Amino acid sequence: MTRALSDTIAAVATAPGPGGIGIVRLSGPEACGVAQRVARFRGDVERPRPRYAHRVDVVDPAPPHAVIDDGLLLYMPGPNSYTGEDVIELQGHGGVLVTTRVLDAVLRAGARPAEPGEFTLRAFLNGRLDLAQAEAVADLVAAPTAEALAAAADQLGGRLSGSVRDLRRACLDLMARLEAEIDFAEEDVPAVPRDELRRTLESIDETLEAILAGADRGMLQRHGFRVVLVGSPNVGKSSLMNALLATERAIVTEVPGTTRDVVEESFNLDGIPVRLSDTAGLRPTDDPVERIGVDRSGAALAAADVAALVLDGSRALVDADRDAARQVAEADKAAIVVVNKSDLTSAFPVEDAAGLVDAPVCRTSAINGDVAAVRAALRELIGDGAPNPDLGTVASLRHKKALERAREELAGAREAASGGLPADFIAIGLGGAVQALGEVTGESATEDLLDTIFAKFCIGK
Repeated sequence: MTRALSDTIAAVATAPGPGGIGIVRLSGPEACGVAQRVARFRGDVERPRPRYAHRVDVVDPAPPHAVIDDGLLLYMPGPNSYTGEDVIELQGHGGVLVTTRVLDAVLRAGARPAEPGEFTLRAFLNGRLDLAQAEAVADLVAAPTAEALAAAADQLGGRLSGSVRDLRRACLDLMARLEAEIDFAEEDVPAVPRDELRRTLESIDETLEAILAGADRGMLQRHGFRVVLVGSPNVGKSSLMNALLATERAIVTEVPGTTRDVVEESFNLDGIPVRLSDTAGLRPTDDPVERIGVDRSGAALAAADVAALVLDGSRALVDADRDAARQVAEADKAAIVVVNKSDLTSAFPVEDAAGLVDAPVCRTSAINGDVAAVRAALRELIGDGAPNPDLGTVASLRHKKALERAREELAGAREAASGGLPADFIAIGLGGAVQALGEVTGESATEDLLDTIFAKFCIGK
């Protein structure tokens, strides 16, 4: 994906569809030249002034230069722009057709279409952002909750990057001293005191441990988790879904088998986005349509992070309940047991429900909206582990793995130092830690890694 920075790129930077404004963005050495071929300034203007909104007609670059739209032209010269290059924004009326025609005019005037994430990639390559900050741009756009938005903004602000860079510099400093010890052993260069070396390595490891302590919570804030409601027919799964969502999302009747397909919706659980799936009742059936629904229920169970086994507490347990419990147990994942219809007379003790699946049991009345116990049980599964506000939030599996690999490399260096091994053995582990830490901020990023990361961005960002 990575292209030459000598190209001038362009893309629509606003969401498709009707809107108050549509923006076509250009970046590159010929941004001004391309823009002047399609922009007719109102008034006596030969070249756009930096950071000034010029009123323009956007025209076809080919004769007779028909007017496409009228709006504003903004010029942000490099290196003090988002990408670090000359950037032009043509701001006009929102709408698919008009912005498409403006973009087409810009492309025919000499720009090429931007690839996904290429504006932010250029910001990284030109030193405007490091790699972790660049990834935070996509997280900011896609943030599903206020907490996820705050975490992305914190990462974009550079808190995590600063912590990682400090650790990497500390490792590089130790490496430089060890390499001097190795290279100039015959010239009375003092060796690095091993007690000091071990203390520094331990301090670096403790900081890494503190950063990683909040990683699971940070990733949950970013990605959320999937909860599937399973159980035999007519136990109240759809009512439970509606109560958790606080809206009538799923159809509820007394007829068994009403839910024929998997119904999905999201809700916010204390800052964690939860993708909730209501499924068809798990039972043997000869109805071919219901059979498809039951099969899809099994697939949803396999894909979920948490299974919520729903039971009807107002009637005795039946074989279908035990079959559903068996499927949950065989799925081998986090689970809770929800004994529903607590507003009615209980037909079996909670201990019977606990014996079906090795999971916490909570009682609820979905029809009355009493689902606090279910929310509390899900929160218990999430746990605490809040990110350290001073060190930054790890919200990416890529970052977590890189930081864990850095700890593994440092463990090797500490073992070598404690075992009295020569300096070059200690330096091997430090070098691995430097490489891993550099992958977070981008100093060690390969072109393949950059392609993988920025291919997930939207075009125009």
